[in-house]
Amino acid sequence: MQVVKERIKTVRDKEGRRETCKEQLRRMCKDIADSISEPLKRTDGEKGEKRAETASDWMDGVYDIRYIVDREKRYYSAELLVAGGGPTVWVNLNTKEVEGYWGCDRVIEPFIDNLGLDEYCEEMYG
Repeated sequence: MQVVKERIKTVRDKEGRRETCKEQLRRMCKDIADSISEPLKRTDGEKGEKRAETASDWMDGVYDIRYIVDREKRYYSAELLVAGGGPTVWVNLNTKEVEGYWGCDRVIEPFIDNLGLDEYCEEMYG
């Protein structure tokens, strides 16, 4: 299995200062939250037509899924690991927040599930 890690881009402000780790983490979490709230348009490989990104498309980049179930093992929600090995980023479908951790820094970014990730995970859970 090939794991492709997204590079963290170094951004400089107007004075030429580099972003702090927390600023990089905040930008990363905001980008992830925005990709769920405002799905991208993708080009369909077969027809060449533009289409909205689906939950299935988005889930291709997920490393791990933690299912949250009730005591009768019925699906309640899920947490999706979307980055690890430096910054660790979870998409929490229960709280509708992207949770980022990097060293002692913690960032929370809210999102609206316009992709239907929660329904997709419930269907995958079975």
